[in-house]
Amino acid sequence: MCSPGKIGLFCLLMVAVATPLKADESEEVRGWLDRMALAVDNLTYQGTLIYTRGNRLEAMRIYHRTGDQGPVERVVSLNGPKREVLRDQHGVRCIFPDRQSVVINTRIADRLFPLIPPDQVANPGAAYRFTTGSADRVAELDAQVINIVPNDRYRYGYRLWLEQKTAMLLKSELLDEKGQALEQLMFAQITIGGSIADSDLKPDVRDSGFVQVEIPQETHGAGAGRLAGHWQVGQLPNGFMMTSRRHSGRDSQAEFEHLVFTDGMATVSIYVEPMLEDASQLSGSSRLGPVNVFGLKFDGYVVTAVGEVPSATVKLMATSVVRTGFASK
Repeated sequence: MCSPGKIGLFCLLMVAVATPLKADESEEVRGWLDRMALAVDNLTYQGTLIYTRGNRLEAMRIYHRTGDQGPVERVVSLNGPKREVLRDQHGVRCIFPDRQSVVINTRIADRLFPLIPPDQVANPGAAYRFTTGSADRVAELDAQVINIVPNDRYRYGYRLWLEQKTAMLLKSELLDEKGQALEQLMFAQITIGGSIADSDLKPDVRDSGFVQVEIPQETHGAGAGRLAGHWQVGQLPNGFMMTSRRHSGRDSQAEFEHLVFTDGMATVSIYVEPMLEDASQLSGSSRLGPVNVFGLKFDGYVVTAVGEVPSATVKLMATSVVRTGFASK
């Protein structure tokens, strides 16, 4: 998921034997997830969100309104450095007053809440198992729990709390192999429906004069994997596919390449870049909360894999990167 403090998204999991859902349960889970996807984008709501990861806690105020121009959203930090995130049909803008900078991302898919691909449910070859859990309460609202369990050790599990009447996502957890939450996003208070003033969707901060940084557009979609590039990943966990590729530089010694892979929920980025003279780039494993990184050096280049996935995933992908030759520009 995309947390408000950054764009785009950041322990090995239990190895489970795939057990197909019963037809009636499969239909029920798909119904909940379909309704959730519609609710997150198409409902009007506002409330206070709490994001936790380890000892880190962030409180945010969210305003989300839908209309003829599609969903418009504003998220404001309530503790720590002042931040505002604005999302509409044009993309995402993150305003950092303490840095006097604005980060612009035109990738509309960047979002605060997770989006579960419908084809993952009841697919015998799917990477996850989906089950309904018990009823619960979040932010004083009745909720239905949905459990998402990985079928291998290459991804984390999830648990979702959906509001009983609207299927609005009230709480989500990213789970380790013991079922413990690595990170959690939860509404402490939410109002679903009603109206939201235009002023609530505009930033409080005047960003004129701030440095603007635009994230370069990449080639997205299923066709991205067929694009000519200098590098490819030889081994991918079940269900992962390339969704974007970006490369720069005409000189083989100045070539940078960024490849993004996802199974629909988990995402891994692969970076390939020339080795620095001081050899200061990462080599080996590193971890920050649920985010794992693995780097290795060979033939004058550094390969770095990073993602909100188990360490086995980034290591598998990084160590299988191979050179395919240089594409014409």
